[in-house]
Amino acid sequence: MEYTLEKSYWNDADFEQMGWGDVTIYQMAMTGDLEFDIDYIFKWNEPELKGFMFTFWIAPCTLVFRQIRELRFDMDVVRSEGFRIDYIERSGDHWTIVTRNGELSFISEAYEMFVRQQPMLQYKSSIGLERGGYSLDRVTDQHNPYWNTEAYIEKRKKEAELYGFAQKCKQKKLDLEALEERRLIGEIDTLEFLRLRRELQMAIDGYGYWLKGTQFENT
Repeated sequence: MEYTLEKSYWNDADFEQMGWGDVTIYQMAMTGDLEFDIDYIFKWNEPELKGFMFTFWIAPCTLVFRQIRELRFDMDVVRSEGFRIDYIERSGDHWTIVTRNGELSFISEAYEMFVRQQPMLQYKSSIGLERGGYSLDRVTDQHNPYWNTEAYIEKRKKEAELYGFAQKCKQKKLDLEALEERRLIGEIDTLEFLRLRRELQMAIDGYGYWLKGTQFENT
């Protein structure tokens, strides 16, 4: 699975094509400008199986609203691991950022977004510690040394393997649902139904053993 980044610098001219749902904010600063350190989701990957998990292409970015004024907060206490944007509204030069912790509004003529690192495939809608800490740098070539370490490469391989197990487990669960539907409408006799159900449940339990305690356990 691959993703090609369209560009590393975005601004308010791109607003209509940008989505903000589930974007995580890690850090905010007011320096005349209003700056955010975010994990921007460039693409949501639709799952092939019904009800299975999404995957995401995400990159650490610096979002800057220039020369803000009339800033208003209506926010709950922000947790240390960041908070998530639901959506951003724009009306002329008036902006409202709506999050799960409340909202903030302000006036700004324009914004810029700097894609500091290349998007990486993620199995959840944020990167977390692997992003290399917090930053408000306005750069598009930030180096993340962790991504080249043996530990990270092995972690990615393990995640991909577990994701494959989770996908197979989900398929077996869907097969089991279909089997039970066939039984309800009389398409299969009892003995064959019991045999197939046992096989499917054994497979589900087997995958469940490897997935237990991982981020894929309840997929």
